[in-house]
Amino acid sequence: MLAVGVLVVITAVSFLIDTAVWEAYLQNNDPAAPLLHTATVDREDLRHGPQSWRPYATPLAIGPGDIPSGGWYLAFVELGAVPVAGNPALSRTGSVRVDYRFTDLAGTASFSVYGLRVGDGRTWTNRQSGYGTSGYYVSGTAAPGEPPRWASPLQEGDRYTIEMAGSPRSVDDDVVRDTRTFWFERVGSGLDALHITADQAARAGQVTETADLEGSFYITHTGGNVIGDLLLMVAVDRPQPEGFELLLESTFVEDRR
Repeated sequence: MLAVGVLVVITAVSFLIDTAVWEAYLQNNDPAAPLLHTATVDREDLRHGPQSWRPYATPLAIGPGDIPSGGWYLAFVELGAVPVAGNPALSRTGSVRVDYRFTDLAGTASFSVYGLRVGDGRTWTNRQSGYGTSGYYVSGTAAPGEPPRWASPLQEGDRYTIEMAGSPRSVDDDVVRDTRTFWFERVGSGLDALHITADQAARAGQVTETADLEGSFYITHTGGNVIGDLLLMVAVDRPQPEGFELLLESTFVEDRR
């Protein structure tokens, strides 16, 4: 009986935490006036790489397909909004729309998404292979630049410390850098909740390859947990020129009912 009582208490506390997070999210996101978050990425924000894979419990490919290859440079950007899953008849659900514009993109850029669970930092990402695969790839024609001397590859594992775009460069040792920690519970977990799609109605995600240097896509959520922080990974498959720049605008978009 004691064990049952403890389980009931733990379940109730977990419910209250998720409810509090949900209510805070709704209070800060008025559907009549959704918040617009903007960010800029330049070549100095490519802090990680060169490497052939992106973070997960086991390395995931970055380019189309399921086999890691190439030498990619990675940047991570906080989007300032989160997608919300659930029953739209009971609560406000929706996705995050991301508008992008590249300047002087050399080679291919790959977008992936990471979501951090409130409380323990458990991390989800979009599936890279098999049923439910999603991703967004943009190709450019600019000439490559010099390799970024400040970039360094991540170490494989189930936990990663990620430097955020806009953080002071590693040469600035007297300034605290802005980082996030990714934690992946096990292989096979956390791959089916977050998706990237060019069509908001295709909530399970899709793969898009385009040469349009300006466009938009959506990040959808079909899982059961509340996401506290949403990050976009931008990876490029070669060094970028001095004029490289990526402008991002992100906002919550309520589901059509």
